[in-house]
Amino acid sequence: MADRTPVDGPFRISVECIPAGVTLDVRPLVEAVLVELFTEHADEVHDILAEQADARPYDGHRAESLLVERLLAEVSTRIPVYGRQCVALADAIRAAAGLRGAA
Repeated sequence: MADRTPVDGPFRISVECIPAGVTLDVRPLVEAVLVELFTEHADEVHDILAEQADARPYDGHRAESLLVERLLAEVSTRIPVYGRQCVALADAIRAAAGLRGAA
């Protein structure tokens, strides 16, 4: 595939072939999320880790699950893809998956 990184910003997305399809590498997004977590939401991360470290018998739910849900509500999980990059990403996925010309 000629262009393995059809989306160059604001978060790069790279496409690679695997036997059953493709992988989308979103490392720049993950890096941004980690930085945001540890700089803007350090207290929440601490609370989640404290709950997980609490040695208690499992009672059918995990208190940290609610903390994770609250944190996810604060952190974006969407990757913006703009203009021609939408088409380039679709073309790269089609090409990597061996679906040339498929719509």
